[in-house]
Amino acid sequence: MKTLTIDQARSAAAAGGVLSANLRPVGSVFALEFETRNGSAMLIAAVSKKVRCFVNPIKAFEIVRELGLSGGQYSLQDWQPDAAGRQTRPDRAAAMRQKHEAADLKQVLDTRIALADAPNALWHDAAVVFAELEARDAG
Repeated sequence: MKTLTIDQARSAAAAGGVLSANLRPVGSVFALEFETRNGSAMLIAAVSKKVRCFVNPIKAFEIVRELGLSGGQYSLQDWQPDAAGRQTRPDRAAAMRQKHEAADLKQVLDTRIALADAPNALWHDAAVVFAELEARDAG
C-alpha cells in the first residue's frame, strides 16, 4: 500500500488526485486512508514514516476538511476503545515534570519579588543577617 505524508496529501488533493478519505480504526486509535486515482494510500507521519494514528477522530476529520475533501467513509466495527493503543512516554513525562517544577519555582520567586518591592517591606542589612545565621549554625 502506498503512503502519503500530510504535505504529499495536500499536493495530491490540490491536483485532484485524492478522491476521498476513509477513517479506519486500528485498535483504540484511528488511521486515515485515502482513495487516490492510483489506489489506496495511508497517511504517515513525516518524521517517523509510521502510520499516523489519531486518538481523537475529530483531528482526522479536521485534516480531511483541510485537504478540501468533501467526504469519505468511516467504520467503528473494529474500534476497541479499551485496547492499549497509546504508548507511554517517560521522556515527555520527565520533561513535563521539570516544566511544572520550574513554573512552581517561578511563581514562588515572583511572589517574593513582589513582597520585596512592596513599599512597606522591611529591609535587613546583609551583614547582620549572615551574622545571625552563622551564630545560629555555630550554636
